[in-house]
Amino acid sequence: MNKHEIAKKKPSVAVVLAFYVIMALVVGTGIEIILRLQQIFGSAYELEFTSLINQSPSDILNHVPNAGGATSGRKFDQYGVRQYSTIERPKICERSPRILFLGDSFMEGYDETHTIPFIITKSLAKENICVEPFNAGLSSYSPAIFVPQLRILYPIIKPNYIIIDIDETDFYDDNVRYKQFITRDALGRNIAVKSGSGYREVMAEVDAVRAQNLYIMRLIKIQFSKYLKLINSTSGQRAGENAAIFELSTLDADSARAKFKEELSFFKSNIQEIIDALKEYNFDLDHLMFIRHPHLEHLSGGAGGPAFNNVIFAAVKEVAAANNVKIYDSLPDLQAAFNGQPEAYYFKNDMHLNFKGMDAYSAAVSAQLAPMLAK
Repeated sequence: MNKHEIAKKKPSVAVVLAFYVIMALVVGTGIEIILRLQQIFGSAYELEFTSLINQSPSDILNHVPNAGGATSGRKFDQYGVRQYSTIERPKICERSPRILFLGDSFMEGYDETHTIPFIITKSLAKENICVEPFNAGLSSYSPAIFVPQLRILYPIIKPNYIIIDIDETDFYDDNVRYKQFITRDALGRNIAVKSGSGYREVMAEVDAVRAQNLYIMRLIKIQFSKYLKLINSTSGQRAGENAAIFELSTLDADSARAKFKEELSFFKSNIQEIIDALKEYNFDLDHLMFIRHPHLEHLSGGAGGPAFNNVIFAAVKEVAAANNVKIYDSLPDLQAAFNGQPEAYYFKNDMHLNFKGMDAYSAAVSAQLAPMLAK
């Protein structure tokens, strides 16, 4: 075979380029498929940002749930109120009192049937007591946010009763996360809790990444954008928060009150402002109740970890008593219901009540509400 014949058998540049293009497309398609499958079956790379896109920054409530489509069994209206497709009511119901529930992730709950308001409504229905629940709980909401939230929701819902769940995390949220972002009007009233610039920057980066239709392009954009740096910074801050969030609760009561005197004063002022805001609407304060769910550390007596004090809810009680507002501390009732095994009623390595614990807590709260509603 002569040189001329050998040259003729060599692939042309166009053929070589075509081969590499095809191989790149095959490899790229394979990576795209793998990225989409891992998103379904357990993601090493979170490319849908599900936990982030459920909420948006807000100039009034810091962060708000996205209205519309249901995510993880949760659906909200444009006002941030959970939507329930089916609510069990007694057949005798002609008029159902409206109950507005405020709180954080404990109140927000999980899927439709695993939320405190839903379970309470179902429990009361068995007693032939009719209620229409409005669940406005959302992760990390606290008294500082409840104030402007009530200013939005009260004129729309016009609730007959209001139930507000307050716990240890609310003290930290008020003083560390939200205090600096509160906006007050000329009368000094809390009218908004704005989002921080860091949160807005993260969400802007998330929007830019999700604008890419291909997952492989999202992965590339993540590597070359500010997203990873912002998330790593936020994660470090959150790690520090988690270490300090229960600091007050782990001290003896006198030391806690002395060390956090100013912070407790601010926290109590937010509780008072909730009541003052309702007075502006001539709401019957006899139909307001502050409730409290204990953490495992309140019930375990120090077994396997610190024993929490009751300083935070004592502060709530102090303000409530000064205004003749009802309170319900579920701690003693849940101690009895949990029968010395409180760990069985909480998710493992999580501060939240599990579904069994939610049932017990809801039953305890229902028992307190029934006499009020029966009137």
